Amino acid sequence: MKNTTHNHRSNGHNGALHGNGSKAESNGTAALSEPLRFVPVDSPNETNNPGGVIVSGSELLALETPNHVDEYGPSFVEAYPSTEIVTGEPEQYEKIEKAVHALLDAFNVNWEDPNYTDTPKRVAKAYMDYWANGYARDAEDEVTVFPNSSGSGDLVLVKDMKLYSLCSHHLAPFTGYGAIAYMPNEHLLGLSKLGRILDIYSRRFQLQERIGAQTADKIMQLLRPKGVMVVLYDVEHMCMSSRGVKLHEASTTTVATRGIFKEDPQLRAEVMSLIR
Repeated sequence: MKNTTHNHRSNGHNGALHGNGSKAESNGTAALSEPLRFVPVDSPNETNNPGGVIVSGSELLALETPNHVDEYGPSFVEAYPSTEIVTGEPEQYEKIEKAVHALLDAFNVNWEDPNYTDTPKRVAKAYMDYWANGYARDAEDEVTVFPNSSGSGDLVLVKDMKLYSLCSHHLAPFTGYGAIAYMPNEHLLGLSKLGRILDIYSRRFQLQERIGAQTADKIMQLLRPKGVMVVLYDVEHMCMSSRGVKLHEASTTTVATRGIFKEDPQLRAEVMSLIR
């Protein structure tokens, strides 16, 4: 599925938009009538854009306030603070390598088989550099926040972002798609950076619900928008499809809402219609 960005005038976000862009009534909810405008999902030109501000260190602290999410309910980040930090030091690779060696030993693998010779080292590298590299990454180091110089308050949506993660219960993989929508306030985020924040929280040992909540909280913290909505959909969990009840065709959808999206069911319905 292809990454798609919608930048759509919400006109007060008073309804759901139908696929043909026409105004219609559905369950008493008026649909919006404006056609969609599609914009490429390209990174902003941070070098030549004079309005760009790299948010990190003291600059980020200046943006933080203790009640950035409390206004709309407790923050998931505050309720479940992360104490897991991976720095990517050589001893960490070695520690994982030894653990993988012990795991394979428990299955009595034949170490004379050349296919196993470097398996522990390869697995350590795969987890540290790819599958679980989110522990060593911080969104503040990877995103750029821009002032909303145009004063746009239109809905911004990026959808069909592929996500990869590992279940914290069984360490089994799960994959699916994510969509992030927000209503800007005084700041904007480079479109590709929405996907980057999602990727940072996905590439850890995770719960699907927690990925969405942490992503939403981080965007609220960075941008102070009117609201954020993170939808993870068509997510297939190997721990559910290959073990236990073995629901081979099952998929899971979770929705995290903050700000105006939590308060306005019509706006939530609009976003869901755009995603589907």
